[in-house]
Amino acid sequence: MPMNFFGFKETTWTFLLVLIVLLLGIVVWLTLWVKGLLERRAFRRLMRRAKNLERQALQFLERQGFRCLQEQAERESFFLLNGRRIPFRVRVDYLLKRKGRRYIAEVKTGKQVESPENPSIRRQLLEYALLFAPCAVLFVDGEHEKVYEVSFPWLGSLPRTTRWMWIVCFSVGFLVGRWSRGW
Repeated sequence: MPMNFFGFKETTWTFLLVLIVLLLGIVVWLTLWVKGLLERRAFRRLMRRAKNLERQALQFLERQGFRCLQEQAERESFFLLNGRRIPFRVRVDYLLKRKGRRYIAEVKTGKQVESPENPSIRRQLLEYALLFAPCAVLFVDGEHEKVYEVSFPWLGSLPRTTRWMWIVCFSVGFLVGRWSRGW
């Protein structure tokens, strides 16, 4: 029977090698599991903090004279992709009212608090402005209790144009209907 180093047989070396690989696998699995656990805990803590700052932002807005009409207000819409209708939904933090004017508020906290000049935030606010028109858009820095009113001046003409288009279509439909019956 052949002998290996230190007087161990080949089967003993094979057993030790399998045992080492198995132990390394367990250590790697435990490391990944603990890392995932710590990341989930950190994420939950971050979400709790963000929710808390969001509530504080609402209290700040209420002190500024805003009245909350709805939290997590949603709008549904769609876009066309090669002629196929793709639905989507957007959600803003708050739908507010002050002095007869309606607002939507997007609260950012933590590392998300940047300027509305940031392209990704600007695009998000533009999407909200389009879908929640004619509401004004508020960007709220939940960390520092700052409120920025964001407006897209060229957007203001869209709802009026749409309104006139509906009035014209209704009027034409009414006149055609009356004309077809012989007045």
